[in-house]
Amino acid sequence: MANRNLYRLEMLLLKILEEGDCYGYQLSQSVKKRSDGKIRIAEGTMYPILYKLEDQGFISDHKERVGKRQTRVYYHLEPAGKEHLDTLIQDYYSLIDAIESILGPRP
Repeated sequence: MANRNLYRLEMLLLKILEEGDCYGYQLSQSVKKRSDGKIRIAEGTMYPILYKLEDQGFISDHKERVGKRQTRVYYHLEPAGKEHLDTLIQDYYSLIDAIESILGPRP
């Protein structure tokens, strides 16, 4: 079950990156805001996912200086990441369809 949750978080992060480059805090806040606070990704969970996606070639990063001393790492969705996102979304909707087949219509 934990693996499935990581894939869902992966899918959400990639989906946000599909819309444009973001830095880590921006990603976590976007997930929180767009889910009306129902989904919160802790840094300790998010960064290992981002590093894994980067190692797999699905995203890349670049650093930008902010102010005199701070540097932000922005993440960028690569074409392979877009393909991976599309697969994750298809798998997700297939799972939802299967669950709905078992549960039936919403009460």
